Amino acid sequence: MSPAEVRGERMARQRLIGEPFPDLVSCVGTLGAVQFQEFEDSLWSLARRTHDRPARDAIAAEIAEGRLVRHHVLRPTWHVVRIEDLGWMLDLTADRIRAQSRPQMRATGVLDDRDRLVGLVGEIVESAEGPLTRKEIGAALAERGVELKGQALGHITVSAELDKVVTTGPRRGSWDTFVPFASRIPTVELDREEALVRLATMYLAGHAPATARDFAWWAGLTLTDAKRAFEQVEVDEVAPTTSDGTAFILSLFDELVIAYQDRSHYEVPIAGGGTIDVWGGNLVLLDGVVAATWRSLKPKRKDGNGLFEITPVRALTRADRDRIDADALAFIDHLDIPVDLQWKDPA
Repeated sequence: MSPAEVRGERMARQRLIGEPFPDLVSCVGTLGAVQFQEFEDSLWSLARRTHDRPARDAIAAEIAEGRLVRHHVLRPTWHVVRIEDLGWMLDLTADRIRAQSRPQMRATGVLDDRDRLVGLVGEIVESAEGPLTRKEIGAALAERGVELKGQALGHITVSAELDKVVTTGPRRGSWDTFVPFASRIPTVELDREEALVRLATMYLAGHAPATARDFAWWAGLTLTDAKRAFEQVEVDEVAPTTSDGTAFILSLFDELVIAYQDRSHYEVPIAGGGTIDVWGGNLVLLDGVVAATWRSLKPKRKDGNGLFEITPVRALTRADRDRIDADALAFIDHLDIPVDLQWKDPA
């Protein structure tokens, strides 16, 4: 396949072109998991793919109390998954996340006492009258004679997520809250091989064409497991397509880019160590290729407007800019706050 064909099929499977997903649950269910490291930006990743582009509050409510949940799973970062998928995904991937986090936990002094501290977090969250922020959990631990702050506290709350002790509840402002895992997440048990094949099936349904190496990266699995799963999965075909010319305002961590170890199809510059070199911003794609970066800036004055700033990374025609403007204005409308659109270079 040509790079344009690869980009086109991926965009079609992820409903960035063509008919959007009918609702949020089918969007996340098809993609399998959606990285949600930056909560506010990631809301747009779901809205952009979903019919009628649901409002931010509606998406946040579905994640807080509906069939979607934000949790550390697959890799050591936040993802949104369906509540019915979280348990078996953790069974499949939590051990590797625990192993990856051990050096940091040792450095912050909590590794040797990990299990006891996770148990205390569970007791605190279980006995609370409502959801607790991480800071409130830290204060409750301090009342019990355990002083944990910063990264140490973060490692323990993530460990409690991995152990199915807590999960997230409604956001309180810009802060996550935690509730007992069993209060939100149904029990779904799969044997490891069935879980592995199910995850590979979901990944390819929402991300093909992709390699076993891409899947191993996305799922946090060994390449051996990824290859074995791929051998057992048949991918439903989609109609051949290329980009319809639409511009995409995307979060740096959008599934169209972050879900692959090889991002060369999008002509994304790669810095040392294989990380994305984004010139300090999120991505603007045109015909599936990086055309610019963007960032959202807060108002300088309390009564002023925010700023949505676009910085081209290659020469763009007036028609190119118009297409980018159209998607940027849709994103600004999604933000539902006063924001001015500005190009950083002279047109």
